[in-house]
Amino acid sequence: MSTQATLVPDDTLRRLSLVPDEVRDFEVPWSSAERDYGLPRDVLRAMLAAGLGDGAGFDHFDLLNVSLDLGVRSLWTFGPAGWAKGLRAPAGTVVHAEVEYVPECAHQPGHDCDFQVLLPTGWVPCAGGPAVARFELPTSWPPPRPAAAELLEEFGRTSFVRLPMRVGLDPGFVERTGIADCTGGSLFLVREGRRRGLSIRLAQGVILSPPFSVLHYWVEIESDGVWVPHDPLIVGAMLRWRLLDPIEWDVLRSTGAVLARISGEMGPVGLDAGHPAGVSFATAVRIGSRG
Repeated sequence: MSTQATLVPDDTLRRLSLVPDEVRDFEVPWSSAERDYGLPRDVLRAMLAAGLGDGAGFDHFDLLNVSLDLGVRSLWTFGPAGWAKGLRAPAGTVVHAEVEYVPECAHQPGHDCDFQVLLPTGWVPCAGGPAVARFELPTSWPPPRPAAAELLEEFGRTSFVRLPMRVGLDPGFVERTGIADCTGGSLFLVREGRRRGLSIRLAQGVILSPPFSVLHYWVEIESDGVWVPHDPLIVGAMLRWRLLDPIEWDVLRSTGAVLARISGEMGPVGLDAGHPAGVSFATAVRIGSRG
């Protein structure tokens, strides 16, 4: 391996080597990679030397994964610091979140938008302005039962990697490679958990990272009559990025303090005249007691 390539961690290169070349789109030019992803030119040269670029540009997901593993803060990677802050909230407190849905037009300019957004209570129109959902998320949750703990520990060895949808939605890809993003990872966990007889279900919502959150997927496992959110992928990644203390955190601990559930299935959370529309989630968070 060249000296330049060592600027990107070996573990990062190993994980990215598992992503098929045919799903890469080298559409991000050098100037945007430096400006928007915060990666210096010598790191970009190292990526090129490792085959993560074609000379003219780079793949968005490769840039994102390298940025995350190097701890580079940018518009694309501000989220994990907010997740960590929420997860470090004192035990027994409640995270109060206000999430404002801001839908994006799905049509050509000049179109009269007809927006609906999916709140936890169902679809609502928001022609007069953004809709708001409010959440109270406990920081303390019941521990998993032994069979669920075994599944979480096994899956905890899977590495979080942001992936193109063409492989990110495939639980088989997760099983073959040991890497996953939140979509394929959650689908794999639900499939495997049900095969083992667990009460487990998918959750779609946002992972809280003020001032803007992003759409996310995780699983919920029933324990003592409570549906407990679990996200071993994110816990493992944040331990890898040194954003959580390994003395206090492992993959068995619930990340429910930062997971605001919207629905139990994958699908759009915004519509414009019946067509799927993008949604931004402006987010405000405070930590306190219930109520």
